[in-house]
Amino acid sequence: MTKLTGLATLALLASLGACGSSEQPAKDAAPTAGMRMDGPFAAPEMAMDEAMRAAVGVDAADTWVKKMIAHHEGAIAMSRVVLGLDPTANVAKMAQATIDNQGAEIEALKALARSGAANPDSARLYDAALTAMHDQMMESSGANPSETYLAKMLAHHRGAVAMSDVALANGATGAVRAQIEETRAGQLADIARVEAMQRGEPMTPQAQAPTPAATRSPASKPAAAKAPATAKPGPAKPTAKPAPAPEASPTCAPEHRELGHC
Repeated sequence: MTKLTGLATLALLASLGACGSSEQPAKDAAPTAGMRMDGPFAAPEMAMDEAMRAAVGVDAADTWVKKMIAHHEGAIAMSRVVLGLDPTANVAKMAQATIDNQGAEIEALKALARSGAANPDSARLYDAALTAMHDQMMESSGANPSETYLAKMLAHHRGAVAMSDVALANGATGAVRAQIEETRAGQLADIARVEAMQRGEPMTPQAQAPTPAATRSPASKPAAAKAPATAKPGPAKPTAKPAPAPEASPTCAPEHRELGHC
C-alpha cells in the first residue's frame, strides 16, 4: 500500500511538472512582433551594424568618420536591394539618389580618415546611438518592400544624426567638424524627405550643396568704362586750287601792265 501511494505521488509530481506553472514565462518566447530577423534587408542591416561597431578611430572625431563610412555603405547596400524588388517609382528615385550621394560622401570621408592607434574609449561613446539605430531599423517594416525601405531608412538617417551629435559634443574640430555638420544637415533633410514620402508626397530631389568659397570662380569684375571712340578722320578733301592769274593781254602796253591795268 505504501509502495502504491509513493508511485501515485511521483506520477502526480511528474504531471504537474509537465504542465508547468501559468505564471512562469516561456524560455523560448517568440521575438518581438516588429523585429524582422529575416527578409531581404536583414543581411545588409546586420553587416552594417557589425562594420560600424568594428570601426574605431584615433579619437572621437576620427571614429565618427570611420563609422559613418560603414553607415553610408549600409545605405547603399539596402538601396541596391530595394531596386531589385520592383519598388515604386518614387522609392526607386530615392534609392538611386542615395547610392549616388552616399557614394560621393564616402570618398570625402575617406579623405578625412586618419591613421594611428585605435582608441576604444572613443568608440564606446557611440554604443547607445548604434544600438538604438540598429534596433529601430530591425523593427521597421511595411506592407511592401518600398514601405519597408522607407521605414528602415528613416531610422537609418536618425541614427546618423545621433552619431553626429555625439561627435560634435566630443571635441571634433576643423575640417572633420565641418563635414559632421554638413552630414548632419543632409541627414535631417533626408528625414524630412522620407517622412513626406510616407505621407504620399512625391520624392523631391536633394538640394545641391552650395559651391565652397575656396573653389568658387571669382566674380567677374565690372568692365572698365570705355573711352569715347575718337572719330576716324575721313578722306581728305581736295584743296581748292587758287584761280589762275589772268593772262596778260598781248595788246597791253608795258607801262599799263606794270600798273596792273591789264
